[in-house]
Amino acid sequence: GFQDIIGAWVKGVFNQDIIFFAFLMIMVLTFGFTIGVSGPFRRFFNWLVKYIRTPWQVYFFLVIISIMLMLVNWGLAPVIAIFAVEVCKRVKGVDYRLAIAAFYSGMLCWHGGISASAPLMMATEETAGTFIDQGIISAVIPISETLLIPTNIVLILAVVVLLPVVVLLMKHKTVDPQWDAALLYEQKHGRPADAVEKEMKAPAPEKGAHHSLADRLNSSPVVSIFLFLLSMVGFLGIVKAKGFNLGALAFLMLAIGIILHWRPINFINTMKQAIMGTSDIVIQFPLFGGIMGIFIATGLAEVFADWMLSLATAGTMAWFAFVTSAVVNLFIPSGGGEWLVLGAPLLKASSMVGAPLGKTIIGFGYGDALTNLINPFWTLVFLPIMTQLMNIRPRDFMGYSVLICLIFFVIESVILLLV
Repeated sequence: GFQDIIGAWVKGVFNQDIIFFAFLMIMVLTFGFTIGVSGPFRRFFNWLVKYIRTPWQVYFFLVIISIMLMLVNWGLAPVIAIFAVEVCKRVKGVDYRLAIAAFYSGMLCWHGGISASAPLMMATEETAGTFIDQGIISAVIPISETLLIPTNIVLILAVVVLLPVVVLLMKHKTVDPQWDAALLYEQKHGRPADAVEKEMKAPAPEKGAHHSLADRLNSSPVVSIFLFLLSMVGFLGIVKAKGFNLGALAFLMLAIGIILHWRPINFINTMKQAIMGTSDIVIQFPLFGGIMGIFIATGLAEVFADWMLSLATAGTMAWFAFVTSAVVNLFIPSGGGEWLVLGAPLLKASSMVGAPLGKTIIGFGYGDALTNLINPFWTLVFLPIMTQLMNIRPRDFMGYSVLICLIFFVIESVILLLV
């Protein structure tokens, strides 16, 4: 009935587990941003830029750095964009479109890294509680059954080894001058980027006014060290009690973010910048929870699971989860939000055919990550940074990322079916 459906939607929107999950996602995103723009990261990029002098090196390092940082935290995309801008304006002969596609394609494996939404959600008692309460699973699913299984490790290695090769094979022998960022930068400023700015400008440490005890504490590294140690105690305590889950990840990233900024006031000011990028989570995740509520309460999840059962076997279930997730991601462009909708039917179908639940979750994760390359939604995270050099739109570089998406659909399908 109509009232029942509305009631299920309202219950899903205000589901405490969903709100808890959304807030953890905000913490992961913001803490990841603070880590990426900290002084040590900036200095590392400054050092690395000096040794990148050819176009193939630009593409290669953009891919590798993107993969490494995406495996740590999907919220580091803006940080990679900052590095891409700096290196692209220094090296001539780089196609700016392919450079953007190169680092954007690093998202292929984010859902197999330590900030993977679905695996960590199922490893966290509070966020897995929604599925446990519905009788879909009996207990949390630890990361030893998801992120640490051979399938995920092989998928990550495939991306690390093959993605740079695929991108370099797309490299043009000659670059259209309108897409050569270094050439345009030199024409605009009358001299090369290295002559304009010797290194990336890290924000000057803010020491604050020392008129009161509060001001002195805000600027004291002692406070940062104390909070770092407390956060590490929290991280180790959660890992010891419940394994590595979303709470542990949040504690770890908080600790690293605080210590890298050294002074509390610097960390606070960076957090104010980071929090502006979290509005999508605040708006979307409760709505995804409402969709999940309807899916479960009306029996749609059962219908979907029955449909999967008519097609999948124990050996192919992970691949069906991969394909389904890839398609639905075009309409729900959020890994965690999409899992709230698809998790129940996928886990039910997986249990009924006898497929490993962890491998199904991994299949789902890589499907979600794959079609990010053809969904312009997440380009909003980094595109404002990339337009600092030239006016560029998603359709200008999506041709490259769509081709990468198609190639890795084949590669990842083979791995999910055979490993």
